[in-house]
Amino acid sequence: MSEVTEKQQAQSQEKYETLSYRLADNGVAFVAIDVPDRPVNILTPDLHREIGDIADRLATDESAVGAVLYSGKKTFMAGGDLKRIVQYYEMNRSPEQAYEQSRRFTRSLRKLETCGKPVAAAINGSALGGGLELTLACHFRVVVNDQKILLGFPEVTLGLLPGAGGTQRTPRLIGLKKASSLIISGQPVSPAEALELGFIDELSESEQLLSVAEKWVLTEGHAEQPWDRKGFRIPGGAKLNDMNVGRLFQVLTAQISSRHQHNYPAPIAALRCLFNGTTVNSIDAGLKIETREFSALTRDPVARNIIRTLFINKRQRKFSKEQCDPRFVEHCRQAYFDEGSRMLAEGLPPALIENCARAAGMRQGPLKPEGGGNVSKPGDQPGAMGDIDIENIKRRLLCIQSVAAIEFQQDGNLDSVEADLNSILGWGYPSYTGGVMSFVDTMGMKEFVALCDQFAGLFGDQFRLDDHFHQRAEENDSIFSGEP
Repeated sequence: MSEVTEKQQAQSQEKYETLSYRLADNGVAFVAIDVPDRPVNILTPDLHREIGDIADRLATDESAVGAVLYSGKKTFMAGGDLKRIVQYYEMNRSPEQAYEQSRRFTRSLRKLETCGKPVAAAINGSALGGGLELTLACHFRVVVNDQKILLGFPEVTLGLLPGAGGTQRTPRLIGLKKASSLIISGQPVSPAEALELGFIDELSESEQLLSVAEKWVLTEGHAEQPWDRKGFRIPGGAKLNDMNVGRLFQVLTAQISSRHQHNYPAPIAALRCLFNGTTVNSIDAGLKIETREFSALTRDPVARNIIRTLFINKRQRKFSKEQCDPRFVEHCRQAYFDEGSRMLAEGLPPALIENCARAAGMRQGPLKPEGGGNVSKPGDQPGAMGDIDIENIKRRLLCIQSVAAIEFQQDGNLDSVEADLNSILGWGYPSYTGGVMSFVDTMGMKEFVALCDQFAGLFGDQFRLDDHFHQRAEENDSIFSGEP
């Protein structure tokens, strides 16, 4: 089979905003993804819609026997538009609005895989997140055999989950155990590893990629996904009353709880999608579960905070750990240690203080080794101390670092974006907050001021904010004024 020729390109061409449709003499439609004004393909509302349009075109085009979906750029697809995801949070959408927005791409992909024509994905470069989900809605996947290519679902590291079928098609292809590892870790794999896992069908040399996909459409193409066939069973089983499946769910739940301390909602939401979505009768019911979980995460500040600070702002500032301001880091660190010492002087058990800090997401506890706080004792875990307000301890330890950051800012040497980046990358402030200033922004400046006033009355003037910051809070409730 030959590559796309000039003659093929000239026949039955149609250009969409993000796609082009070319029907070759042999009936194979070549659909190129080429998002305009972007160095790489990313998911946009136009692309969400146009995938559905292409599915309709294939279904009704009697001349088309099937399609090859490929990229018009050097890589396949980088995933979602992170700035747009942050903006969605800022829109304060209702749960119903978020759900409707989140299901658009899911619906288009479902139309693609049920259009009645075989669709092959020719993957020339990395396919991540929604890009990989797009290929899973195709009936065949061939990838260039290049170890530099990455295939995976990084969404959990962004505070999200694969929201266009990734948590439903992946376990239906390779089983719950492999799918859980791939999705919850967020770590990509190479084409060879993907082939071994079973969610890629074939590897190819670069110059043969389109030919391999075209040949499959013409000689082997089938237009029905495994999960749409009667009698389909998920590899390895999916019922929670199955001993192995139930044990896997319990182990993963415990691992997520221990690692993330309930501060990061995405991993456990992804786990719910994987296990709940595969126990229902159809993939359509599973996709509804996934959309509900995904849309809830887009309304959660954790995803906004992580994406805004560690992906958008870090990239725009080209920020690295070496750029951290040592004076700022030390100022926040000392405030944190001092607050731990005050808690110790108040009579709080040292192990409780340390464990509360870790439960809040801090990598290091606030007590120096000589304070005896690095030794945990049974019964001193957060929540096991009767009348002690565990949440207040956690909030004190995070809040005092934000107060210290605000104090440091008075000199004008560090803006809020840099303060966030410094606090996470240079010191270990928890990433789910977005950093010391995003912690304030998420709470709202007025509420933060009120909390600091309360803590000042209870625990000391170290929480007292100056009049200037009080005035700022009166004038504007947001540190960033809604800007990503």
